[in-house]
Amino acid sequence: MKKIFSLISIVALLPAIMFAQSVGIGTATPNASAQLDVSSTSKGLLAPRMTQAQRNAILSPAPGLLVYQTDLVAGYYYYKDQFGGWQQITTGTIPNSLWNTLGITNNIYNAGLGNVGIGMLPPSNYRLSVAGDLSVTGNPPTLHLGGATGATYARIILAVPNAPEYKITNALDKLFISRSTGPAGYVNDFVINDVGNIGISNSYPDTKLHITDGTDVGNASGGYLQLGPTNGRNIGFDDNEIQARLNGVVSRLVLQNGGGALQIGSAGTPAGYAVSINGKVICEELKIQGSSSWPDYVFADNYILKPLPELKDFIRQNRHLPDIPPASEIEKNGIEVGDMQKRLMKKIEELTLYILTQEEKIKNIQAEMETIKRKVK
Repeated sequence: MKKIFSLISIVALLPAIMFAQSVGIGTATPNASAQLDVSSTSKGLLAPRMTQAQRNAILSPAPGLLVYQTDLVAGYYYYKDQFGGWQQITTGTIPNSLWNTLGITNNIYNAGLGNVGIGMLPPSNYRLSVAGDLSVTGNPPTLHLGGATGATYARIILAVPNAPEYKITNALDKLFISRSTGPAGYVNDFVINDVGNIGISNSYPDTKLHITDGTDVGNASGGYLQLGPTNGRNIGFDDNEIQARLNGVVSRLVLQNGGGALQIGSAGTPAGYAVSINGKVICEELKIQGSSSWPDYVFADNYILKPLPELKDFIRQNRHLPDIPPASEIEKNGIEVGDMQKRLMKKIEELTLYILTQEEKIKNIQAEMETIKRKVK
């Protein structure tokens, strides 16, 4: 009876002894760092074997739980945690495994269809997601985005919260930089085609720089293109106008198309004029074309030349020549160069007629004087 009681006591104390010390199977000296030390040279340790469906059906698996999966991508799997889930234990080249090394180069590749996250859980729609900075080194450092067979484009998407999303795409022999416009899609802000033409807001640039969108150019700002700082000297362009601006206040040069005008140092061009210049102009030659009614009619036989006494009376009363505007009118309205040239030519031709008439009278007087002299002798 005492022997039975002693045996029962030992069995009852065995769990306490096992928890307090390492347990050895196949060895009398288990390693002190192991709770269970299994030693054998002819047998192994067999983990629970199950299919992937059975593995996934385990309720609340503990981190570190180990099983052997028998179907699909077979192998040892351990449960990492609620974020990492089940992970396969692989080394070297293992057929059908997710991660493999290739030959002696130690190149690592993923043969599965899953997504990879570094520092984060991988989103379902991206194969590789990185939380943090991505560094590329080499000589030269190269990041290669190559499409699979049959792919028509490659792209990089740049997105931050509460800001437009940008997309860099290589497609159709062009490089696009596109900006999201909301659920409706993207607009191509920048394009480089296969011959080096650059398009801004233009997907089909025909020249080395082709811009087809922007605001109307004004004295202060705006335009499709601006050269120079806004608060300094700059030139603004749109599809109908060029302005040379100073400090965003006054436009010193304005060139307009489609019925517009050229303004140089002027605040505006009066209606009916194509060019307005506030300042002096110097040139080697100025040609005025299309001037009609040139005053050669003065030399016609039926032209009536104003008698000199009448001309004298007109000048005495008006203080200017007939058909020539007075100084007050010129100061107010300026001079129409083409019209003034015709008026002045008319006066020159009339003056020529006066001179010829006076020359004829002088000759007549000289002839009469010679006749008188002969009679006196």
